[in-house]
Amino acid sequence: MNRESDDRAASSGSKVRPMRTLEAMDLGPKLTALSAREWERRPRELRRRPYMHHLARGAWVRSAEPLSVQQRSVLLREHLERHRGQVAVTGLTALEMLNLPVGHSYGWEQRLLGHAPAPRAREYAARSHTTHLAWNGTRLSSSQRLTCVSKSLGLPGIVGPWDCPLTHPVEALVVAAPVLPLWRITACVDALMSLRVMAEGRTVVQPLAVDHVGELLNQLPQRAQSVVRVRQALKLAQGPTISAMETLLRLVLLTCGLPPMETNHPVMMDGKYVYPDLAWPAEMVALEYNGRPHWENGKAYGDENYRIQRLRDHGWQVRVVVLDDLRDPKRRRELLQWLFQHLDRARARRTQSPLQHVRGR
Repeated sequence: MNRESDDRAASSGSKVRPMRTLEAMDLGPKLTALSAREWERRPRELRRRPYMHHLARGAWVRSAEPLSVQQRSVLLREHLERHRGQVAVTGLTALEMLNLPVGHSYGWEQRLLGHAPAPRAREYAARSHTTHLAWNGTRLSSSQRLTCVSKSLGLPGIVGPWDCPLTHPVEALVVAAPVLPLWRITACVDALMSLRVMAEGRTVVQPLAVDHVGELLNQLPQRAQSVVRVRQALKLAQGPTISAMETLLRLVLLTCGLPPMETNHPVMMDGKYVYPDLAWPAEMVALEYNGRPHWENGKAYGDENYRIQRLRDHGWQVRVVVLDDLRDPKRRRELLQWLFQHLDRARARRTQSPLQHVRGR
């Protein structure tokens, strides 16, 4: 909840939420892959130099640090495109470059949500270290280690970090879907619906409406298992949602029988809007998920606690949730009991007549 609208929106009484931004990965200073001839050295000389990295046959890169998967992906794409047709980065590699909330499954959450495991869940770790490229036009193949090449699905691409062509995030999500749990796919869809994605100071993806995501999926093979899984996630998605753990918290609560809630509901307080992660506005009950970003930044953590206390001062019942409150069955029961109790009390107060309310006091 450490997000506030500007004073102009607050003073005008508008409930329009401020634009949220997801910054793509910073790949550092741009690197270039050159041939041994362009480096004016023989390959065996380049191999002996600690700052030279062999990218592929006929391509060498100078870098003081080891190349990340994302850096290698961009450079390998450029190298291959010199000799072939259009090539873009796709799949898990592209999603990670855009900092979308992909990740592994914890295990307990899929059992709790009743979701079937991802068809190729065991391949997630290997995929996260693999460059996934998509060719469009001229067929492309590569025997390069830790490289996967497939045909593009045809959605319009975008330009990511280092001016690297990426397939559209929805296409990349479909390609990565076999290794991702359903709730992670939902978190990615939530992010695409709620955030604009920026790379190196420019907007590369505006927030997508539900209908727009559906239209993009309609352009892909409808019976493909990956398309079906992303469409399932679209039905579970709800914006505006800022983080993957907000998505997980919402899905767990709905599975446990809680009534639908609003995400990042605007609450006017002290002349500004604040946005509880999950809220039942009519009952004035809210939850705040606190993860690593909250306690790693001391000032942000202090500001967060101040806003929570001010919400309580304004009559809201607010509970802070951490990962173990969902993972541990005993703590999860306590959280659910707290929620049902406060929601029931608030509804009972609303249904009381004024005379009953006075007698109750």
